[in-house]
Amino acid sequence: MASPTLDLSPREAEIVELAIQGLTNDAIAIKLDLAVGTVNTYWLRIRLKVGGSGRTDTVARVITERAEKALASANVDRVSLVKLIADRDLSLLEMRASLALLQLALDQIKSAVWATDMDLKIHILTNGAMPTSHCGVMWETGKTVYEIFKSDDAKHPPVAAHLAALKGKETTVRLCDEFSKMILKALPVRDESEAIMGCIGIMNFVGD
Repeated sequence: MASPTLDLSPREAEIVELAIQGLTNDAIAIKLDLAVGTVNTYWLRIRLKVGGSGRTDTVARVITERAEKALASANVDRVSLVKLIADRDLSLLEMRASLALLQLALDQIKSAVWATDMDLKIHILTNGAMPTSHCGVMWETGKTVYEIFKSDDAKHPPVAAHLAALKGKETTVRLCDEFSKMILKALPVRDESEAIMGCIGIMNFVGD
């Protein structure tokens, strides 16, 4: 199985390196002459590839993977070396998730935002006031859009919206049945070469 970090683009790898050096997202944006929003988009792509519950966890995974590789050619204690490297570098990191500002904005409204891969498996999930268990389904990372909306029918509106996003089309739909008070927007996530690597779903409670 290929290493997730080997799939990082040069720019994504550069952003991870700067995070390991202790730069905040704002500082990374200044150093690379990018908008902060662009840096946050890069973190979204990185997290889809590497995993992790937030920026710190994602970088920790990269650090741990490096340690594991080093161990393959070194006769040292695995647990001690991984902990040493992780502790040293994590102390430099800005301790906030890449979606912290989004979470703050969502805290007072019934909304949810998630990012999926090409199989519509949810890798990132940010709930506002919406409960984590909704319409009889536990909303959590690892679930697929099919499980969340309880349908594998490609014509079912929320599924169709996500599938359209994977083809590059941004779609907004008013949902029905048990989700009838919700509006869903699905949009594609592209990598640096403009290839689609997943999609983002944004669901808002709008009432009757």
